[in-house]
Amino acid sequence: MRPLTERRRGLWRAVGLVLLIILLSPLTSSPLGLMAIMAIPTSVAILAFEPPRPGTVVLALLLLAGAAMGFQDPTPLWYLERGWAALLAGGFAVSMALAPSRPVLNRSIASVAIAGGTVGVLGVLRPELLADLHWQVSGQFDRALATWDLEILGGRVVEDAVRWVAELWKAVYPAMLVLASVAALAIAVYVLGRIRGEEAPLPPLRQFRFSEHLAWILVLGLALLVLPAGGWAPRTGANLVTIMGGLYVLRGAAVLVWLGTSVISSGWVIAVWALAALLLYPVTIGAALVVGVSDTWLDLRSRLGVETNGE
Repeated sequence: MRPLTERRRGLWRAVGLVLLIILLSPLTSSPLGLMAIMAIPTSVAILAFEPPRPGTVVLALLLLAGAAMGFQDPTPLWYLERGWAALLAGGFAVSMALAPSRPVLNRSIASVAIAGGTVGVLGVLRPELLADLHWQVSGQFDRALATWDLEILGGRVVEDAVRWVAELWKAVYPAMLVLASVAALAIAVYVLGRIRGEEAPLPPLRQFRFSEHLAWILVLGLALLVLPAGGWAPRTGANLVTIMGGLYVLRGAAVLVWLGTSVISSGWVIAVWALAALLLYPVTIGAALVVGVSDTWLDLRSRLGVETNGE
């Protein structure tokens, strides 16, 4: 198996992020709907931070044109997608201007926090906006279920299981959107880096880490879940736990990938190892979560001598 160049490794990282966005994003008004969450922040960043060269301007305009597809007959969800992407682009521009040298994840989290804070303020001023948002996003899950005859596919047990998953997804779609948005902003960083001539703007997965202080978000989420607060608290807690759970799974995967690549030198063996991890994904995800949480306090890669990007 031929070794990959650094540029090709970077491209495969970007492809993996796009697949992650497709898997996680709850805002999908059309097959091209997911393009908005990537294209709008990327185009705004190009226009705001890159010299106005013809090639980069054309690229930004093409991305905006792709994100605008469907404007002739827009649905409410179409507006929600573009509105969130525009808020995300604004947060990304602020984080890029204030902290251009910070790691990719830090800037992405800050950008999502700014966009989410804006939505929160709008929700306080006009609560009906959040109610309508929930109704629109939840409705697409119901419409998707209505297109399948679940009883024929697997009987009552399968139908109940699928409906339970759909109800769970309805409850935590804000967390899914946050994780998808963080990945989308990493795509924007990748495109900006390639424009600037960087071979691999995104660091390898094995170097993925984040500030240990974010563990307090997980603690807060768990507290809101178990305390008898009622009202908005359980759902808020579930979303905070889901966000941090996703980040810790990725951190654990980074440790496992580093461990595998450090011990195994054959590309074919690594490929088989990765395939086994995919086939046994419930075990893999559980193991990655445990390793990721443990790495917060044990810092496994530093203890064993791996080089990682600083915070």
